[in-house]
Amino acid sequence: MTRAGEIINDLSQTSPKVIAHMCRLMKNVSESDRTVIENRLRYEYETALYEGNITERLVTPLASLLASSTVVGVHVVLTRRGNSLIVYFLCSTVKALFKLGQMITSGFLHAVFAEIIEVLTRTTVDVDVYARADEFSHRLACLSFLQNKGRSFDKHLLIWKHWQEFIT
Repeated sequence: MTRAGEIINDLSQTSPKVIAHMCRLMKNVSESDRTVIENRLRYEYETALYEGNITERLVTPLASLLASSTVVGVHVVLTRRGNSLIVYFLCSTVKALFKLGQMITSGFLHAVFAEIIEVLTRTTVDVDVYARADEFSHRLACLSFLQNKGRSFDKHLLIWKHWQEFIT
């Protein structure tokens, strides 16, 4: 996933087609236009992932995930692998945070990650996609203050990290 993300980030900075699609997304476009843009981005992403030597069976689910998340303003910023796969998303707006929640509850992320993990492990696996409720609620609480009086995510994350280090 990290390699795929790097390929797509490079593409987003160098491909005139992808840049044009991204610029269209910044305007107030209809849902049907967003769907068209998402399909076009998926095609461009698939092409780039094939050329970037990503495992062929991973290209379609990765392109689907990355195109869908790009259109709604959600970006994969970090993945960690161990006994489980942890994916950190960055939501650029409150709407993007809401859309990420929809991607989780609709089963979209489950389907994509199940396919990716099955390709990587070459076995059928149980996949559970969830957002930790306490983290999700905390971030929403930071956004629920009066206009221009919101709390800073960075400040709270810094406090949280130091508190976690203190108790462990």
